[in-house]
Amino acid sequence: MELKYVREFVSLAETSSYFETAERLFITTSSLSRHIKALEEELGVPLFDRTTRKVVLNQHGKRFLPYARQLVQIDDECTMAFEEECTDSKGSIGIGSIPMMKAYGISDILRQYRQNNKNVIINVNEADSTPLADMLRKGEIDFAFLRNRHVSVEEFETIPIAEDHLVAVLPRAHPLAGQKTIAIGQLEDEALLLISKNSFMYRLCTGLCRNAGFQPKVVFTSQRAENLMELTEQGTGIALLMSKPIAPILPDDLTRVDIEPRVTTTVFLAYQKDRKYNAACKRFIELVQSIPFQQGS
Repeated sequence: MELKYVREFVSLAETSSYFETAERLFITTSSLSRHIKALEEELGVPLFDRTTRKVVLNQHGKRFLPYARQLVQIDDECTMAFEEECTDSKGSIGIGSIPMMKAYGISDILRQYRQNNKNVIINVNEADSTPLADMLRKGEIDFAFLRNRHVSVEEFETIPIAEDHLVAVLPRAHPLAGQKTIAIGQLEDEALLLISKNSFMYRLCTGLCRNAGFQPKVVFTSQRAENLMELTEQGTGIALLMSKPIAPILPDDLTRVDIEPRVTTTVFLAYQKDRKYNAACKRFIELVQSIPFQQGS
């Protein structure tokens, strides 16, 4: 059955006029008449009672009309679905991420998505959790990989991907290096090296010190953990960092010791609630959901 003819039948049933239907569908009345006759021949029954001025559905036409409308609706939905898929496959998605993406498997997630969605452009913004959460609220990015200790998880849909904890990085010759854990209070008189001000890590570490009853002696800040470890090797102070990112790059003459009480964070993918995401975004969510959660070490 020719769907084009079925669509023309539905339109003719609505207008009861060959002329009006032909104008609506941008075809000639003679073509419309031939198509309706072809449809009637295929069904084996007439569908209209014809007069000199208009056509009216007969009992066969009334019976066929609901089926015809369903066929047209299914055809429209199918076409729209594939058009959306085609559009999404050539679109783009915006992703924000905290630094040190490789340590939390974020780089691997992006690589896997890129392999299976070669026509989708991935725009990545690397920043601290707070500005990324604000970008997500404003719709400037589609997704954000954040930490849970400084961003309220209730306002977003979230998928946890990794757990991490705070450690002190210090020279192996330092008096505190041989301890299994270092109480935060033991750092009262130590020079501290921290990730840059206004960052999650800076607020976390200075807040821990104040809660322990002392003002931290921060002598250096940097955006990069490598810079802090280099200064630690030179004896400038003790660096406070997350464990996973530094584990593979920790120099032999440095060691990491857990902070007590243990301070853990969860890295998670966040996206807006109740937002209608396109197919490209839905595939990204499905991929992240399939990734095993990294337990803390």
